[in-house]
Amino acid sequence: MKAIVLSDDELKLLEKRFGREVRHMGSWNSDGTFGHSSVPVVAVQKAAAALENPDLTMALSRLMQTPERTKPFIELLETFGPALVKSIVAAYRERSLELMNGTRLASKPPNRQTRSVSVVIAAG
Repeated sequence: MKAIVLSDDELKLLEKRFGREVRHMGSWNSDGTFGHSSVPVVAVQKAAAALENPDLTMALSRLMQTPERTKPFIELLETFGPALVKSIVAAYRERSLELMNGTRLASKPPNRQTRSVSVVIAAG
């Protein structure tokens, strides 16, 4: 699986700007001394598709052509902001569930509100 690696220091800088949610964009890996997050490229691609922003799609295309993706990825986050971070987190969580279940999850149906009906029986 292709991934973008963010060091703990890079995550700390992103966390100051976007909040703790950046730590949920990928898996955390540590050898006990050094830690890093691996953000799956597929989650970033899915997030970009969900946001339907042509500028983001173009920037992601350029990112995929570079051998070193960390710095361009950070620039992408800084350009497209919290919406991209949230979308990556959602795509990563969905992908994690798919892997745990061993299946591809279908798109969720839209939330539908249901009404509860109370029945009152009059004593007579």
